Amino acid sequence: MRARSLAFFMALFLAGNTTNAYEIGDTIDPEITEKLNIEHGKPAVIEFFASWCASCAKEIPEIHDFIREDKKNIVQVIGVDVDEELDDGKKFQSDLNISFPVYDDTDQRVVEAFGPIGMPALYYVIDNKVVRKRIGPINHIDDQIREDLGDLGIEL
Repeated sequence: MRARSLAFFMALFLAGNTTNAYEIGDTIDPEITEKLNIEHGKPAVIEFFASWCASCAKEIPEIHDFIREDKKNIVQVIGVDVDEELDDGKKFQSDLNISFPVYDDTDQRVVEAFGPIGMPALYYVIDNKVVRKRIGPINHIDDQIREDLGDLGIEL
């Protein structure tokens, strides 16, 4: 079903269908907050990824590096696996030894709500509001997350 996932993102990108997508300043729907188990009062970093995304496989170990450095557990890291086939997603998660909570978005409802135009996609959420986002691969994403959080006034 990789072709279907790729087709979804290509259609989203080509159509420019971002009218319902979460933008900076938007409040996340309570249903999505519940699905992702976002803790109120704690900054959250939400990483969208898929097994077919080579850049995602590169970024996830760097996200683990960030988590190890957050010794006071100040930030909640949540993964959203957008694979439509649960087995593909679970294998990918296992292969990368993902240690943070992951929501398996096989029905594509969460990714459709956020509406990223590419993968990987990273969203910062504070008090259920999107405060920053980054779309596409970023070298040394762990450094970028620390910098972004610092810009938002969150020190680790």
